[in-house]
Amino acid sequence: QYQLMEECIACSSLDEIQNKIINKMKMYQKDPSKFHFDKQKAETEKDALERKRLEESKRKKYEERMIRKAKREKRLDDIEYYLRQGAEVPTAEFVQSMKCLSKEEQLKRWKDGNHSQHCLAFHIESGGCKRDRTCAFLHVEARNSNSFVEGDEVAG
Repeated sequence: QYQLMEECIACSSLDEIQNKIINKMKMYQKDPSKFHFDKQKAETEKDALERKRLEESKRKKYEERMIRKAKREKRLDDIEYYLRQGAEVPTAEFVQSMKCLSKEEQLKRWKDGNHSQHCLAFHIESGGCKRDRTCAFLHVEARNSNSFVEGDEVAG
């Protein structure tokens, strides 16, 4: 309603969301004349949404292709075999150890470490991946020893 979604996504903490976004929303609700609709921002958001839909459809087609490949190779007991190749989320320690290596060595270790579906630039380069939403690779934060993975067993 107040064109604050991009700012909200850019926030890195709950305090920042509270201080920036929620306070702006309250100000706009108290005095609607302070909000000015930005056509340029609306157009940018529309383009970003369209790009996101396109990338999601590409990912879905990729997944369908890999499932067909597994079926064609008679891997019926494990049709997600190719989807798991390179899907492991890297650890924060692994990412940190990669930063001092050459680009060629980084790429080799990235693929050997079963992370090839993840964006190397997102983890290694300062400022992250320049392609952002248009990147075909996965953008997932590196996990650390306290991270919970959906497949982990939980006592209780």
